[in-house]
Amino acid sequence: MSPEEKESGGYGAVVSRRQFVSLAGTTGAVTLAGCSGGGGADDEDGDGGGGGGQQDVWFRGTQTDFQASEYQWNPLVGWFIPHDQFGMWAPWTQYQIGADEFVPHLVQEWEHGDGEVTLTLSEEFTWGESGDPVTAEDLVFQLEVDRAANVAVWEFIDDVEATGDYELTISYPSETSEDIVNYALFDNNLADRPPANWEGTNWEEDPAGVEVAEPDSSGPVHLTDHTDQYSQTEVRSGLDGVADHALAEQYNWTGYRVEYRDGNQAAHTSYIENEADGQHSLFVPPNVLDQFPDSVREFSIPGGFGMGLWFDQDHDIWGQRAARQALMWSINREAVIANVSDSSKIHHPAQTGLTAGSVENWFDSMNPDAFTAYTRDDDRADELLSQIGESKDSIGTVPITFPAGWSDWATACQAIVDQLTDAGWDAEADSRESGPGGYANSDDWVVCADQHTLGGAPRMAHPYFSLDYILRNRFRDTESHFTGYLSEDPTVEVDGEEVDVMASLNELVRTGDSDQQAEIVRRLARVVNEDVPVGVIMEKYEQSFVNTDRFEIPEESDHFQTFWPMWWLPKVDETLDGYDTPGLMKATGE
Repeated sequence: MSPEEKESGGYGAVVSRRQFVSLAGTTGAVTLAGCSGGGGADDEDGDGGGGGGQQDVWFRGTQTDFQASEYQWNPLVGWFIPHDQFGMWAPWTQYQIGADEFVPHLVQEWEHGDGEVTLTLSEEFTWGESGDPVTAEDLVFQLEVDRAANVAVWEFIDDVEATGDYELTISYPSETSEDIVNYALFDNNLADRPPANWEGTNWEEDPAGVEVAEPDSSGPVHLTDHTDQYSQTEVRSGLDGVADHALAEQYNWTGYRVEYRDGNQAAHTSYIENEADGQHSLFVPPNVLDQFPDSVREFSIPGGFGMGLWFDQDHDIWGQRAARQALMWSINREAVIANVSDSSKIHHPAQTGLTAGSVENWFDSMNPDAFTAYTRDDDRADELLSQIGESKDSIGTVPITFPAGWSDWATACQAIVDQLTDAGWDAEADSRESGPGGYANSDDWVVCADQHTLGGAPRMAHPYFSLDYILRNRFRDTESHFTGYLSEDPTVEVDGEEVDVMASLNELVRTGDSDQQAEIVRRLARVVNEDVPVGVIMEKYEQSFVNTDRFEIPEESDHFQTFWPMWWLPKVDETLDGYDTPGLMKATGE
């Protein structure tokens, strides 16, 4: 099962979790401060109005990632971080994918000027254990921990200081694009590091190694219990030993109980039998989705990532552009997607290096003028190979390496092998037990499946970050691109022009002029399109679910296009028709 099928907070998180699996947490049932046992409801009949815990109702969530007793509460560990984080910890802002904008939340305002951005915080957020306000100093501390952990935001900022109780000022090189600073700074950032949990630790030397035994909430729900089979977060209203939260009145139910399911099929059964209220992301093929009750609402959210084919640039054949192009001309990618699930995957006719959610904003089309739309054309593939003195026969066996356990990727890669064989290539399936993190940095592959962008991350909506990922790809923790791309020469000839890729990426960071940005983005997108460092096969839609049998949500809302509706809707500062408190998800009492 791939991260396209069981996603938990973004693909980047999934891969890094594999890298840090040795840091898995303790096992066994754990009960935390504030456990109220029954749920703290104070009005079981529930009249549909506002107020925390008015109805003795749990939102019954499901997750298929790992047992709740394995949860880790240091967000830098990367693995075993539960999705409860999106309820417990306050987002700095929330990114709306369709609208391409950041919605204020904990951070209410931000203003740029003279190489600085000043963030103004809400004064209403508090830590659950102490009741102390979440202050600018707390977010300064969080960024300092990020600096010690080499988090990517520090590639773009220079320093941070609290310039008031609820104001922090972040400095950056004056020539840096303000947009890029915003996307880097607000990239899924949560107030997830209460300083009290980190005092006396060696976070300066080993931030990922800090053990956080019990999480402290900055958001309106607080962890009160978790066992092997479920985690329980309750609304911060009248909980024993936990401070009330200003947003608690927006919840008219007890809280969330997220139960572990051993795989997607078990989760599917819970929805088919109407025994669950939602999951943040769950791969559901069309034939299974048809069995869900009509009350289960699906939100198709562009995930910003998917499967691509990468080429070993040091290989005699695949280090040549014509060979890479020829392989792409031998694949019908739409047919590949149809073999997997065309309702949950996105086709890019012309690969640009931009995500589906951003390419039309920059090029007005998924198939912009002058870009090559690779389709199945066997004659074109043969012509390209002849230009480098090769043929499909002379190249020999072409193994396509992919993770056997990621079923949608495995299905896609087997379809590609079949198509290549039909087109005259000697292609074979090279399935591996590990994910890409297990084989991508090795030297025993020539064409392999790996993600073409880093998903689940708002920053992927800005072309710089998706292009940087493809053209530099430092994600694999190496000093150079994991495929060896541009390791010897950073220039690429496209459209008769020598493009210095690294200089162009750096130039994109340094310019705030929209026309100049557009010119640079197009130049780099043409490199991705013509030089084919990666062949984009498919991008995914996140499938996010809320069951409206017991919970009411709006018919339409821009807030559906967020990571993730079941956690975000109750926090929204908008009021659902018929209710007297804000929040766009309410228990109905039925």
